[in-house]
Amino acid sequence: MEKTIKSSLEAQGDIKARLASTALPSLISGQIRQNMRVLGSTKEDVVINTLIWDADQFQGGIFNVNIHVPNLKNQTAENPTAKDITQPDIARFEQLGKIASAALDFYDGFNFSLRLRSPGKLENYGTEWIYNIQVEYLFLREDI
Repeated sequence: MEKTIKSSLEAQGDIKARLASTALPSLISGQIRQNMRVLGSTKEDVVINTLIWDADQFQGGIFNVNIHVPNLKNQTAENPTAKDITQPDIARFEQLGKIASAALDFYDGFNFSLRLRSPGKLENYGTEWIYNIQVEYLFLREDI
């Protein structure tokens, strides 16, 4: 019998395809990508990467879906000497995050299923912000 094991890249591809079937691609200025953004991107991007991936019969893992949105510019800073006067675009993060979360929660694909582990949280990386959604992926291997 041929092995039916999936790589984490194949699972990322399934998640990417699910997101691509929503309004998300037409709403963002950038791309939905696997593993990393285009170097130096200043657009709205969605990036899927792997946290945990196993090879059990019920093969599964946990994936990040990170939404990148440019900061709002020329915002008022409480500190008058602040060099960064940008703020996260919370309304835009929420809009895109709701679409992605709804698409990934309790979704049953052809041979896999998705469930939300975390419906989204805003995280700060210096002057950049991302909206992080965690997804559980499950696939039944038929070769074992």
